[in-house]
Formats: sequence, C-alpha cells, structure tokens
Amino acid sequence: MSQPQKVDLNSLPPQQLVELRKNIDQEISHFTQSLQALQTAQLKLKDCITSINTLEKSKSDNMLIPLSSSLYIPGKTVTKQDYLVDIGTGYYVEKKAEDAKKVYDKKIKKLDEDAKKLRDILVQKNELLNGVNLILRRKVIEMEKQQETNA
Repeated sequence: MSQPQKVDLNSLPPQQLVELRKNIDQEISHFTQSLQALQTAQLKLKDCITSINTLEKSKSDNMLIPLSSSLYIPGKTVTKQDYLVDIGTGYYVEKKAEDAKKVYDKKIKKLDEDAKKLRDILVQKNELLNGVNLILRRKVIEMEKQQETNA
C-alpha cells in the first residue's frame, strides 16, 4: 500500500483551499453523525440492561408488551431469568439475566472504543480545518494587500 502524499497547504491556491475546506467540513459532518449513531446505540443497549434489572426487581408478573412504538398488550412473565438476546443480523440466543447483561456490556464497551476512535479522528479533522482556515485567511489578506498596492 502506497503512502499518501503530503501536500504543503501554503502552496495551494485559495480556490483549492476552499474546496479542501468544504471536503473537510463534509467529513466532520459525517463523522459527527456516526458518533451520534454510536451514542444512540449505546443508550439502547443501556436501556436493555436497565429493563433486565427492572424486571428482576419487579414483584408483579404483569407487564405491557409492545407491539409497536405506541401499541401495547397486557402480558405476564413466565420467568425473570431467561431472555432472548439479539446477537446481530436477526439472530437471537437465549441467555440467563447475568449473561444477557454481559453481552450488552461487551457491546457497550466495543461502541465506547469505536466512539473514542471517532472522537480522535474528529479532533484531527478539526485541527486540519483550523489550519486550512488560517492559511486561507492569510492568503486572502495577501491578495487584498496586493490589490491595494496595484490600485
């Protein structure tokens, strides 16, 4: 695999710097959306753990079962220790409560690692964007001074 070529930003004309800035902005937006999606997934997984804990502590066997986001039917729990856990791509595995929580904890930790990597990338992209903005401002000031001296 070849190394990416490094380009001196000071050597680029303002038009290319503007295009580069636009590309970096798009990348930052994409990575920010990805980070938000990871955080949403983490919240859903944490909700699963909370639901298991709540059901384990519950004294009643009665519950409402969601059929959709706004439609529920009454139901009763048969057991508070056995759960079907979504392990991905539509596959479910029966797990005991503690094992189910471990599965969700493992997924949350993986998402934490991925989110950290994304935050690191975002920091790098923001630093690059700041550098491009500084160089672009300097070049615009130089062009304005040049135009003043020519006028």
